[in-house]
Amino acid sequence: MSHNFPYTGAIFDLDGTVLDSLGVWHHVNERFFAARGLAIPEDYTRTIAGMSFSETAAYTVDLCGTGESLEAVEAEWLAMAADEYACDVQPVPGAREFLRRLKRAGVRLAAATANRLPLIEPALERLGLIELFDAILTTGDLGDKNKSDGALFRLAADRLGIAPEACVVFEDTLEGIRGARAAGMGAYAIKSIACAHALDAIGALADGVLSDFTGADHMWDLPEHPSRCVIFTGWCEGDPSSAYHPLPGDRVLCADNGWRIAHSAGVVPDLVLGDFDSSEAPAAGRVERFPAEKDDTDTMLCLKRGLSMGFDDFLLVGGFGGRLDHTLANLQSLHYAARRGVHIEMRDGRCWATVLADGGSVKVPRTPDKLSVFAMADVCRGVTIRGAKYNTEDATFTNAFPLGACNNVADPCAEITLRQGALLVMTCPDS
Repeated sequence: MSHNFPYTGAIFDLDGTVLDSLGVWHHVNERFFAARGLAIPEDYTRTIAGMSFSETAAYTVDLCGTGESLEAVEAEWLAMAADEYACDVQPVPGAREFLRRLKRAGVRLAAATANRLPLIEPALERLGLIELFDAILTTGDLGDKNKSDGALFRLAADRLGIAPEACVVFEDTLEGIRGARAAGMGAYAIKSIACAHALDAIGALADGVLSDFTGADHMWDLPEHPSRCVIFTGWCEGDPSSAYHPLPGDRVLCADNGWRIAHSAGVVPDLVLGDFDSSEAPAAGRVERFPAEKDDTDTMLCLKRGLSMGFDDFLLVGGFGGRLDHTLANLQSLHYAARRGVHIEMRDGRCWATVLADGGSVKVPRTPDKLSVFAMADVCRGVTIRGAKYNTEDATFTNAFPLGACNNVADPCAEITLRQGALLVMTCPDS
């Protein structure tokens, strides 16, 4: 895939660079100092910018003069920040799309953070970012020093298997930019409150300063319109040739016995993944075997692999019918993907389904099939259906009542939109 990105590895700071999380720490600081009867010192945020987690704790303990242990202070911070990281923190604008385009361009990615894994991993998992990183490192991997000596970035390059001079660092602190230069790497700064006081120094040292990642991919002509990841599941009740119409650049993955279904449709898979506990593996082609006792279904193995490759458009072929538990697992896989900000559909030549997450929408063309809408979250708010026999406006659906079952598209197409929650939209034959 052609592009002019001049690096084979990219290393990203997380807080303030990929994750819009610095506001979390403002809330933590307010609560922490207030609990000790103190106001946040005016220069506190500026002073701790670029420090490691332990360096920040040591500085804060000395500042407060309370004689607390570093371990106690760090544990208090982690406890106060945990819920916001797990539930609320969002990506910096354009960050997720930029990371995915880099992956599609074949660039290996690492995260290098001063934060702690118990905080960042739930946020990365929820946002669909964790699969994109080939390595995740913290300053704790090297004695919890700050990044200015470049050691953490050199270790990240080693973990990626790439020479330092072939890597670029994206950071939001002066210390991070200094560390990138000390490691012999390219360096780009992302503006945040952590670097507002040092923009002149950063601008003189970095290769560039970006407000966020919006449009950053165009600086290097990265692929804007990605190909599609097609996953053949292990069961197709309808006609796979009707379910799948190839597009140029499709990457085809097969879940276990899905390779047989792909072959029946004249499709040669790029990769077959599975445990092969109920079918044999293909005799030719690329195959990866997994233990039968595992958390991921074979379809989920394929989905996660596609996410790790940077795809944000997925088609599952098959997936309906057969064992009911398999069908339900596949529908949950649609939910998993939608929550990670990707577009995903499932079709088998008879039925079709997608899942909308917060703010999502879909248009469904008129056919004789029944249209149904079901809440996958406990509560779905702002459900609007227009162009159907039974329309709704800003309605609330719950997963304890099938309010949206058995509708029909009345206009040339129906449009379903969702403000908050996760909504399963599907069509199936009337008989």
